[in-house]
This record gives sequence, C-alpha cells and structure tokens, in this order.
Amino acid sequence: MTVWKQALGWTYSIFEWNDAARNLTPFESLVELWQSKFEGERLPAWRDFSFEDFDGWYGWLRVGDFVPGRTDDFSYRLWGGQSVDLYGVDLTGKRMSELDFGFDDDDKQLLTMLATERKITLATGPVFWQNRKHVEVSVLKMPLAEDGNSVDKFLGAVHRHVHD
Repeated sequence: MTVWKQALGWTYSIFEWNDAARNLTPFESLVELWQSKFEGERLPAWRDFSFEDFDGWYGWLRVGDFVPGRTDDFSYRLWGGQSVDLYGVDLTGKRMSELDFGFDDDDKQLLTMLATERKITLATGPVFWQNRKHVEVSVLKMPLAEDGNSVDKFLGAVHRHVHD
C-alpha cells in the first residue's frame, strides 16, 4: 500500500493488484473474490462474476464503465442501494463528469492510475460535499478488463464507518 495523497480530510491510497487483501479492511472478501478471477496477470472482466459471487456485498457495490478513450471519466453501471441510502441519490447510469457530487481532480487522477497502471484504489474521508463531515466512508475500486489487459470498467464498493 502507498498513501498517494491526503487532502480535504481524505486519504487516497493505491495498492498493487496482488497485495494481500488483509491490507484492505473492510473489503478483504471482495478483494479476494476479485483476485480469484485472475488468470496469470490478466485482469478479470465483469462477465467473470456472477450475482452469487457477491453474497454479503449486495447493495454496497459500484461498477463503472470508462468512457471510451478516457481514463478520468466513467458512467455508473451500478450504484448499489446502500449508496442510494447513504448519499440520498441514485447515480446508476450517470456519468461522473456530469455530476456535482464531490468529485475533484484528485479523484480523476486516482481513477487514471486505476485505468493506466491497473492499481486498486482506496479513498477514505468525510462526506463534506453534503455538509455531513460526521459521516466517513471508504470507497474501493478495482480494475476490470474485457480483454484482460485494457481497463474498461471498475468494480468497487463503499463502506460507511461507524464512530462511537
């Protein structure tokens, strides 16, 4: 793991595709599932997964389709029900560049690292754009590639941290 950047209360980290899943608390089981779909160093494709694979993750998942020719923009194929509950909006089918939803240049740069360097990314911080700094989330993204090499999607999840 490498902490890439810290800004506005957020910590952005990157991981190699074969880093130990235990370094990605609380996403270990999802990362292990994703890693289990590799063939050598070929990235898994979205089609390699079945609905049943995600038992325990329903509602928390996010899947994005990169805009062709871009590494810094995508549309949400899936924005899980827990994200809808957490943020109060359903972004399924929405394009990141068209949203006023907390995305900034750091998020775009992290997304580009995922797409071009095949990194697992993790962003953790407060939901300040909704004036809810007391709510902290972690957002995981892992690259997917239809051809095993060129990233065209990501598989991710959100986790809401509960503080006492």
